[in-house]
Amino acid sequence: MKRIYFLSGTMCNEDLWKKIFALKKEYIPVYIDITSASSFDEINDLIFQAIDTSAVLVGFSMGGFAALNFARLNPQKISKLILIAASDQPLSDAEIKLRKNTIQLLQDYPYKGISKTRINQFLHPDNQTNTEIIRLIKRMDQELGKDVLIRQLKATSERIDISKSLIHLTAPITLVGSQNDALVSYKKLEAMASKLPNAKLICIDHAGHMIPLEQPCKLSDILNHEICT
Repeated sequence: MKRIYFLSGTMCNEDLWKKIFALKKEYIPVYIDITSASSFDEINDLIFQAIDTSAVLVGFSMGGFAALNFARLNPQKISKLILIAASDQPLSDAEIKLRKNTIQLLQDYPYKGISKTRINQFLHPDNQTNTEIIRLIKRMDQELGKDVLIRQLKATSERIDISKSLIHLTAPITLVGSQNDALVSYKKLEAMASKLPNAKLICIDHAGHMIPLEQPCKLSDILNHEICT
């Protein structure tokens, strides 16, 4: 069976994909841990060392941006990209400001863990009382901890606009998003899909940003289909 490579987003570990991996068909999932990286260059090195030639990369959120960034620099290594709640655009000014303030607070005070307010920003309103999802988000955040959070915020906040360099990618790209994602708007994904020569966009309902946790069965069906075709 083919090996498929998975990248998580900020303050997410392999647990993000736990239900997805349990529902896999006809592929071997390989998780690439990028939490040690201090820059996108280091993330690129970790991906390069982990994958085979003609690899399929699946990336969520920041991991999706990282997969795109790697693919534009190493197109010969990629046969397909599947990007979930991920954009080719830099972070918004508001998100960058929030991250800078967070870094300052983390450096000055003890870290008490991700707040319920921040968790709610990631979730569809219907899922903001889902104790299983909330518990998992908190556990990933706690296991990775303050040092990883600071490192990831510093390493991945200053993202360049890579959209123009993506038009030369020949590998098929599947974008997966949600109309209720408060972090990556569906309109941006529609614009992104329209610019890329081999891209298609799939919408998942009743999810916010945390699609792998909020709709694992629907996402797994998409992955199984996209990977096996």
